[in-house]
Amino acid sequence: MMLAADWAKRHNHLPPHAITVDHGLREGSAREAARVAGWARKHAVPHSTVKWSGRKPAHNIQALAREARYRLIAEHMRALGIATLLTGHTRDDQAETFLMRLGRGSGLEGLSGMASATPFPLGEFADLKIARPLLAFPHARLMATLRALKQPWISDPSNANERFTRVQIRKLLPALARVGITDERVAVAASNLRRARHALDAVLGDFLAHVEISPWGYALLDPARFADAPREIALRALARLLQGIGGGDYPPRFEHIDAALDWLISRKAAPKGRTLGGCRMACRVDGHVLITREEAALAREDPVLALAAGKRALWDRRYAVSVSKARPSARFEVRRLGPHGLKALDPAAKLPAVEPRRIAACAPALWLGPRLIAAPLQSDRGEVLVSMTFVGVSRLTPG
Repeated sequence: MMLAADWAKRHNHLPPHAITVDHGLREGSAREAARVAGWARKHAVPHSTVKWSGRKPAHNIQALAREARYRLIAEHMRALGIATLLTGHTRDDQAETFLMRLGRGSGLEGLSGMASATPFPLGEFADLKIARPLLAFPHARLMATLRALKQPWISDPSNANERFTRVQIRKLLPALARVGITDERVAVAASNLRRARHALDAVLGDFLAHVEISPWGYALLDPARFADAPREIALRALARLLQGIGGGDYPPRFEHIDAALDWLISRKAAPKGRTLGGCRMACRVDGHVLITREEAALAREDPVLALAAGKRALWDRRYAVSVSKARPSARFEVRRLGPHGLKALDPAAKLPAVEPRRIAACAPALWLGPRLIAAPLQSDRGEVLVSMTFVGVSRLTPG
C-alpha cells in the first residue's frame, strides 16, 4: 500500500484504494482491520474493509477463504470502477507455490508459477486483472523496508500453523536452501517453465482451432487427432476444454487429465463415457467424443445469477449474459433451463444438433420469477433483448 501510494504521488496519479478483508475467523480480526484503516488514513490512501459473513467452513478453510477473499475484493473493485488489483506476493510465495504444486504432481501449467500480471483467478470476474509488482523481491526485503520506514505490520497467526501445507513447506525452505534449492533458484525455474508454457500456448491455440466447440457449450473431439498430437499439447488441450466446458476456476488435477486422455485415445476401460471436472465425456457412434456440462454436477451447484436490466455478468463461469434496458425496473434471474424450462419452450425453439434436449437443459435461461423470458441462444422474445454467449473456453486465455 505504501509503495503504491508513493509511486502514485511521484507520478501525479490518484492514490490507490486499499481493501482489507476481515474473514472473521479469529478474535481480533476486526481490530486489525481498523488498525490497517488507520495506517491508510495516515498515508492519505482511501480504504475499505469488507467482511466475509455467514457460516464458515470446517474443512479446506484456506482454499475457501482465498476464494471468498478474492470474490469480496472483486465485487468491491467493480463497485469502485477499479480494474487491477495489486497484491504483495513475493519471491518466497512463488517458491512455496512451486513446491506445493510439485508435491501435487502438477504439470507445466502449475509449475510455471505465478506471473507478474494475470487475469483474475475467479472466472466470473474475467474483466479484472491482478498485478504482482513485488514478485521478484524476497519477503525479508519487504520487512526491511517497513523497518526502515518505522512502519509496523500485522502477522497472521495461521502463517505459523503447521497443519497447513504451505506452512510446512515454508519451514522446509531453510533446509532446502542449504543444498542449493533457494527461493531465488526456484523462482528462476518457474520463470523458465513459464517461458516454455507461452511457446506451447501458441501451438495449443492452433490445435484447439480444429476442435468443434459449439455456442451451446459442448465440444466434439476426434480421438485420432489427440492420439497424433504431442502428448503435452493433447493434455493441455483436454485440460482447457474440461475447465471451460465444466465452468471450473481451475482445471482438474493433472493425474486425472492424464488418465482421461488415455481413455480418450483408447476408450477401452470405460466404453460409454466418464465424468471429470464438471463435464461428461461420451463416445458417439461416429467415433467422436462429446464433452458437455455434466447435468448432475450443474444440478448440484444450481447457479443462480441475479441480473438487472442493462447489466452483463458471467453465469456458471461459461456464459456471458446481458439484458437490454427495455424493462429497467425488472429484476431477472439467470438459471439453467432445466426440465421445467424445456417444457415451457416454444415447440419451434432452436435446439442443439447433438443431444438436443439434454444439452439445452444445461444452458442458461432468463427468468422473471417462475416465468421463462428467454431461452438459450434466442435473443428476442418481444419484451427484452437478451444476449447469451458461450465464453467458457475462450475466457481461458493463454498465459
